[in-house]
Amino acid sequence: MGALPNYQRQITVTEPLYLDPVAEPVPGDAPQTKRLRRWPWIFGVVVALAAGVGIGLSTTPSEAENQAKIDAALAGEREALAAQSAEVAGKAADAEKAAGDAEAAMKKAQETQVAANQHAVTVNAQLDERKQQLDSREQRLVPREADAARSTFGSGLHRVGVDINPGTYRTTGGPYCYWERLSGTSGEFDDLIANDVPSGPSVVTISSSDAAFKSQDCGTWTKTG
Repeated sequence: MGALPNYQRQITVTEPLYLDPVAEPVPGDAPQTKRLRRWPWIFGVVVALAAGVGIGLSTTPSEAENQAKIDAALAGEREALAAQSAEVAGKAADAEKAAGDAEAAMKKAQETQVAANQHAVTVNAQLDERKQQLDSREQRLVPREADAARSTFGSGLHRVGVDINPGTYRTTGGPYCYWERLSGTSGEFDDLIANDVPSGPSVVTISSSDAAFKSQDCGTWTKTG
């Protein structure tokens, strides 16, 4: 039996040489060797895909796990909403309390204002009454005070009935006291009615017919009658 051709030898030989992806091709057999060396790569790709699918299947969460995650997320959102609602309710309560306090303060201020107005009305009425009393008293006292003012005088020329009242006057006098009763104020000697230079206390009666009375260094004259 003779030697087999090269292509028959390549088909029947089962040595693992053609399975090595990095093996050098046999001279003259390049077409057959290339075709046979595709299988290791295909086998590796299939194995890798299978492994990936297995890993993917093994890591895919179950429906219960997904539901648990959804429930946990919803619970967190509910808690956040409850916290926000509580915060809003607290702020609303604070605002309501502040509004109530402001309303109470406003009411108290209004009551205070009403009381102050009533007090002011009462005080003004009392002041008006007091003023009327004082005005009436002044009207009664003015003539008396004016009369009293005209019943006391000192040095100077005083007109009778205008500056001083007629009547009897007394003074403690002085070392240089001098007085005159005058019928006129012209300064002429004929105007002189009476005069004196007392060395001590002196009493003079001024008549209502006298025009004036002059006093010098006699102290204070006070009407006694």
